[in-house]
Amino acid sequence: MCLFDITGGFYSIRTSLERTIGPAASTLLYQAGVEGGKRFVSSASKIGIIRSGPVGLEDCIEIFSQAGFGSFQITESDWRDCHIVVECEAPSAFEAFAFKENKSARKEPVCDYARGVLAGFCQQLSAREDVMCVEVECMAAGSRRCLFEIGGHAQLKGKALAGGVKI
Repeated sequence: MCLFDITGGFYSIRTSLERTIGPAASTLLYQAGVEGGKRFVSSASKIGIIRSGPVGLEDCIEIFSQAGFGSFQITESDWRDCHIVVECEAPSAFEAFAFKENKSARKEPVCDYARGVLAGFCQQLSAREDVMCVEVECMAAGSRRCLFEIGGHAQLKGKALAGGVKI
């Protein structure tokens, strides 16, 4: 466990990355989240904290929420087709919270690290590298919740491009 100032520290890291590398900051944070999610599942599975399959995803999301990253919950789950919807309302996902607290409204979703973690959880638990996560609603962009869709790359890529969602 690491204590970290989300409102100041994470927000500063995010905005510094955006100033330095532009839109690639989203990809960098997403990839960091994917790797973090995969490593967490791998380590936690070895010591028996996380079960396999869809129950393991529920375990991971519960731990992620309890660790203070937001109040995440699975609202739809089709493990066979790898289509999962995760919602985060109040408290919001930590990235959206940081933007809201800094009064920095965005036009697009900002929860790139969180969506990476969710994708990493699913990649590791399903043994599928093609799994990705898109954020289709974000509190930092004015939505009432942060909403994430997890699925195969081919399944979500078309939807993301049609809806202007970041992949």
